[in-house]
Amino acid sequence: MRRIVPTVATAIALIIAVASPAGAVPQTIPNGPWVQERQHVSLERLHNYEEMVAKLHQISQSTQGRVSLEVVGQSNEGRDLYLARVGTGPTKVLYITQQHGNEPLGTEAALQLLQRAGKGGAGWNAILSQITLLVIPKVNPDGAERFQRENHDPDCSGAFCNPGVGFDVNRWHDPAVAPEANPVPEAAAVQRTFARYQPSFVVDYHHQGSYVSDDGDLITGSIFWPNAAGVPASSIALSRQVCVLIYDTMSHYGFAEISQYPGTLPRGISRNAYGLLGAASVLVELRGDIGQKSAGMLVRTAYVIMGAVAEAVAEGTVYDQDPARADLIPLRGAPVDDPHE
Repeated sequence: MRRIVPTVATAIALIIAVASPAGAVPQTIPNGPWVQERQHVSLERLHNYEEMVAKLHQISQSTQGRVSLEVVGQSNEGRDLYLARVGTGPTKVLYITQQHGNEPLGTEAALQLLQRAGKGGAGWNAILSQITLLVIPKVNPDGAERFQRENHDPDCSGAFCNPGVGFDVNRWHDPAVAPEANPVPEAAAVQRTFARYQPSFVVDYHHQGSYVSDDGDLITGSIFWPNAAGVPASSIALSRQVCVLIYDTMSHYGFAEISQYPGTLPRGISRNAYGLLGAASVLVELRGDIGQKSAGMLVRTAYVIMGAVAEAVAEGTVYDQDPARADLIPLRGAPVDDPHE
């Protein structure tokens, strides 16, 4: 298929004006929250909830409404959850960020993507004639305001509840649980959005700990496809094609080292849930560490992935990828306690 937007994937890495938080050296916890303690991290250069909402409205106004906004639900504490929409194409692509409140850099990348896509030009008009881009940034604003993984629901109980703290939002997307019966309003809002717009592609952005490759290089990000029982083979294959596309794209950048995430099986994880519903559903886990330089690189990584997926879906090249090659993406290596050592 003719390549309609040859400049976007490369231009993305050059035009991004990353938000680079100034902060002290964090420690990571392998397989756990991506930073050890709040006091190790400066959040002053990141958008808090009110700043994010103001930025979304500024983007919508500055793009003359090309980026439209709607409220798709409220958090447990009553904060509005926003969906940003741009484009007129028939294929829907949904990006989700910050389901875990202490994993913020996907949100920063999404805001920059919306700003750039909304302005058009540089290939974006062609992309947005083929796809409609949907973004739910900062899905878990209550947790984000406390810089904690869970939402804020001290009275939570049952599965995936941290007593006295809240629910793990990313474990509550099981299609067997209807939105009106879902005790986690943030996850229910994503469920309703999916049901309304029926996106063909869903990409969920998170953070992990710090890991190294077999060669000793720090892993920039890890990716994975649905693996729960019952996910249609077509959804798995298309998800794997997206992963191959991401891996090949990022292999061209010196700042990126992509690995395969060791995904688990619960149906309620969004990666599995939206695969069960027939979408291509992909997890992106960015390296945990928001020191000043690394934060800019990680935002850049997420931004390039967002743009590359949108471009490949728009031009159809995502369907040309060999899904079997996903098995060749290197496995994530050993954890490191301090990525600065």
